[in-house]
Amino acid sequence: MTRSKPLVLRFVSRMAVGGVQNGIIETLAVADRESFDFAVMCYKKAGKWAPRVEDLGIPVHTQKTLPVWHPYQLVRLSSAIRRIAPDLVYVYQSPSIIPGVTAARLAGVRRIVVHYTSINEPQWAAQSALLNRWEKRLTLRADAIVAVSEAVAERNARWLGVDLERITVIRNGVNFGKWSDAPALDLRAELGLPPETPLVGHVARYHELKRIEDLIEAAAIVVREGLAPPGRPAPVFLVIGGGPKQFAEQYQRLVAEAAPWADIRLIGERADLPSVLPNLDVGVLCSEIEGCPNTILEYMCAGVPIAATDIKSIADIVGHNSEALLSVPRDPAGLARSIGRLLGDRELAQTLATRARSTVEDYCWERTEAEYER
Repeated sequence: MTRSKPLVLRFVSRMAVGGVQNGIIETLAVADRESFDFAVMCYKKAGKWAPRVEDLGIPVHTQKTLPVWHPYQLVRLSSAIRRIAPDLVYVYQSPSIIPGVTAARLAGVRRIVVHYTSINEPQWAAQSALLNRWEKRLTLRADAIVAVSEAVAERNARWLGVDLERITVIRNGVNFGKWSDAPALDLRAELGLPPETPLVGHVARYHELKRIEDLIEAAAIVVREGLAPPGRPAPVFLVIGGGPKQFAEQYQRLVAEAAPWADIRLIGERADLPSVLPNLDVGVLCSEIEGCPNTILEYMCAGVPIAATDIKSIADIVGHNSEALLSVPRDPAGLARSIGRLLGDRELAQTLATRARSTVEDYCWERTEAEYER
């Protein structure tokens, strides 16, 4: 096929709710369409966010490839990639590497990039020595290896057995225009709460590594132990996000158990976060593993004081007592103290939020996409 500009194919399991998918959408929205063409391929199903990609005028292709290592499925996938005829295939994380890179090589694609977004153990490391070696070899033979943070780069350099310089760090970003142009929203009125009610929010998809159960326990501690400031209504805790049914049921059960002490509400996914987050008095993220958390960047952009876990990928963005209050993972009591302190000391909360808003100016999706294109 003859074309005037190179075609980059982003390869992912599905365009579902998630940090990887958010990054794909945000970078494609600001991509240099004069110099590059783009497409997305999903090897599970298109996913609920696929229309957001198509709205950008970028095609989304789906070729179900399960199990990802099956020779017949890989041949079918390679045929689908050959029809698209990309000049470069950009593959996101394990377990996408085996189907994406293998099929791209079979299809004759000349350039491959592998992108790591997490410090999780690779999918196959504990399941199959053969698949683990296969994935590692495919990664090492890629033209470039990218990580979203220094923490992710260090983790995967150790796993691959390569020098850290072999991996390029390209951080996530925020869309500043989306936040500055967001319409105002009175979230308290929407929830039927008095105007002076403190709001504490946690934004994340439902997943065991997000440790949402720690937020629920911390909420109960804040109210039960009187850590919230007196003279105001008790804080209301909002869990914003969604995910698998088993996690939803678990969190609903924990919320019911905490109900005698704290008002905790699972309010589901919100597409209007730029309007929602400025209503929060405190933004929380209590994950035990992150890559480059978009939630932290979004809190910073919205001017929300942050209480989060002290893990490297978060601490590389915000410092304890500098832009946020950080506590060790899996410590609901420590998290509760941070939340209580930010609710009670509004001067401190404002100082941290102001510093964070200044720091986040270094993060933007335009810069991220420019580095991808380079």
